[in-house]
Amino acid sequence: MTLRPSLLVLALALAASPAVAQSAPQTAPQGASQTRPYAGPDAYRDQRALPDPADRDALLKARGEAYHRAGDDKQTEEELRATRALNDEIAARNALADKADADARLDYDAALARHEIAVRQGEEQARAAAEATRAAQDQYDRDYAAWREQVRLCQSGVRAACGTPVGPAR
Repeated sequence: MTLRPSLLVLALALAASPAVAQSAPQTAPQGASQTRPYAGPDAYRDQRALPDPADRDALLKARGEAYHRAGDDKQTEEELRATRALNDEIAARNALADKADADARLDYDAALARHEIAVRQGEEQARAAAEATRAAQDQYDRDYAAWREQVRLCQSGVRAACGTPVGPAR
């Protein structure tokens, strides 16, 4: 077997390329960031002390985000009226949302019932079609068997079997 020098060089280059590729340092093109899969925090390794609830409340109060209900006796009549109006508005919106949710649930239930009826009807139609197909195939098989028997009898010399054909009309 004679190898041409160019084929020999090509074969050596191909054989060496995986080794060179594995030993060459992998560098990403400029502009492409090397991303590592996200590794979430490990709760078992996080040994930081939990914040003191008193410190948290102090921070919230300093930011003005602490909730405290003032007694009705500490509110002015105007503040009480505004509070009642806001509470009434919120209650009305909640009632409207509840009604919308109930209406949507009724619509969903009705659509689901229509879908289930359509599925049942489709299954019944498919079952009826399959039964009709099975019955037609069974009839065809019986007719074909009768015709084969008639052909066998005719070929074996029974003259009465050679008359009118038996089986499916074609």
